[in-house]
Amino acid sequence: MHLRGKAFNILFVVEAKEFPIDFRRLETFCRVADLKSFSKAADDLFLTQPTVSGHILSLEKSLSLRLFDRTGREVHLTKAGEVLLQHASKILYARKDLLNALSGFSLGIRGELSMGASTIPGEYLLPKFIGGFKKERPHFVISLKIADTREIVQYVLQGKVEFGMIGARLKHDSLHYELFGEDEIIVIGPKKEKIGIEEMFRKPWIIREEGSGTQMAVEKALKKMGRSLKQLNVVLEMGSTSSVKESVKAKLGYAFISKGAIEEELNQGRLYPIEVEGIEPISRQIYIVFRRGRTFSPVGTEFLRYLKKRKIADAT
Repeated sequence: MHLRGKAFNILFVVEAKEFPIDFRRLETFCRVADLKSFSKAADDLFLTQPTVSGHILSLEKSLSLRLFDRTGREVHLTKAGEVLLQHASKILYARKDLLNALSGFSLGIRGELSMGASTIPGEYLLPKFIGGFKKERPHFVISLKIADTREIVQYVLQGKVEFGMIGARLKHDSLHYELFGEDEIIVIGPKKEKIGIEEMFRKPWIIREEGSGTQMAVEKALKKMGRSLKQLNVVLEMGSTSSVKESVKAKLGYAFISKGAIEEELNQGRLYPIEVEGIEPISRQIYIVFRRGRTFSPVGTEFLRYLKKRKIADAT
């Protein structure tokens, strides 16, 4: 979350002393805590590493507390840091919600939306929708977090994003899902061929990590056949769709993948769809997910309205 504009100050009282802490330093602290790295936080916030280090040092001095243990390549929160992170996150999100709510009263609605998406919607669908939305409403700022389906659900539950777009439904009483569209999943390989179901299980396979919506859909389809993902000859497990595609191009194996994520490669003949006899077409639903009872910011309300008028086909 990138905060813009003038610094806003907040006053903490620790041991009867007053410590002014501005929101920019709180944001820096939260990003270092999330990424476990000063350099990664600097890149994420478009700051220099010395600036990030200065923000953290300033916080530690003002609180007379050590917030991070700096060992090895990663930094880890101290117990005091864990307490501060819990409250700092709430303060930052409350500030953003306040500014978004007040922006609705100004002339020409402005605001910032933090949303999340799993890999396929985040990398191949939403950028085009965001581009179209920004042409109509250039004053809105949208921050998009991309992670696997399980992580995005956690972001929604924790209030880190207003809503998410994901490729699977994970049961939780606090979540509400709205169907956005369907996504076709196909088998791809380095050459065009037709294989049987038994041969499929002998081929080398490249799969996504656990928590991926694509993997969940494939697992569900195989289960209907009395099979399991564990029966595949898995040679690689990857953390992104891009790495899966590159591995198939390198002839390391075959993969299940969203058709929308592979259109360019299919058209250029760099990858090929594989026909598997005896397996039914696999598709999965793309959902918009948000916490029940959530009050959306003006930009969140407008972007949701914009999305509901579109379909997946509009982005391909």
